[in-house]
Amino acid sequence: MGLGDLLRVTEAEVRNLLPFSKAVELAREAYLRLANGKVVSPDRIRLTVPNGASMFFMPAYVSGERTVSVKIARLNPRNSTVSLPTVMSDILVYDSQSGVLLAEIPGESLTAIRTAASSAVATDVLAQRRVECLGLLGTGRQAEAHVPAIQQVRDISRVVMYSRDKGKREAFARDISRDNEIEASAAGSPEEVVKESDLIVTATTSHTPLFKGELVQNGSHLNVIGAAEPDAREIDTTLVKRSILVVDSREQALSTYGDIVVPIREKAIERAHIRAELGELLAERRTLSRGPDDITLFKSGGIAVLDAIAADHILSQISGRTL
Repeated sequence: MGLGDLLRVTEAEVRNLLPFSKAVELAREAYLRLANGKVVSPDRIRLTVPNGASMFFMPAYVSGERTVSVKIARLNPRNSTVSLPTVMSDILVYDSQSGVLLAEIPGESLTAIRTAASSAVATDVLAQRRVECLGLLGTGRQAEAHVPAIQQVRDISRVVMYSRDKGKREAFARDISRDNEIEASAAGSPEEVVKESDLIVTATTSHTPLFKGELVQNGSHLNVIGAAEPDAREIDTTLVKRSILVVDSREQALSTYGDIVVPIREKAIERAHIRAELGELLAERRTLSRGPDDITLFKSGGIAVLDAIAADHILSQISGRTL
């Protein structure tokens, strides 16, 4: 692949070239690079069109790499009324020296895989060594990707999930069981999922807490990946207060993650309740000790370096050389 030859990567190529084992490895590397000051990534830019879509621009450059990536995500809940996706995204990849556009990568599979891989890294660092039941709230692509990703770091024995549509959640359970060779079942409520699970993933578009935080078992770990808006949240203040809180980006968490912004606004917690960024723990710049009854919580909203490292890997595999 030469400069000036625009590569249009397909969703199938993304899934083929980014297996979960490699995705978890890349996510770990991304957080380490970030913690070690090797990433240039300005704050995400949000553009909202009146009565239209919200658009998010997420650029990132990893020091020493040959590429720069910009993810462009679009969100419009009203799209569902006209049979269009409510969330769409693409990653544009540029040569870091010349600025030439090298590739366009569709974002659906890449985002699902890299987000699940990020949660898997957090699970490996924060969760108990022995976990039995993975609980999923949400049955979309993000939730689906978390099962094989978590299986890279923990030997879970079963999965239980919930979404509002009974038919969809029952079909989802069958698909999860078949695709991952694991026992999977649909629950009748979010509360049922929480009570049964010691490892929980929330992957919804909910703007209000999905369950009462007092229901979470002592010793559980949660990956909370939805609600990346200041007034939206998947979990309540009680759970945040009960948890050892780790985030992907402290700056982003304090400005845009409603799960954290709202409890701070309520004066229920202080900013220091965020114990660490995940990268700080991986780089051993901060340490955490957890007891068997402690609840750990990883809150993420997506950081651009995860897309950049994954995109660079995909291009290097297609071109047959390191970009």
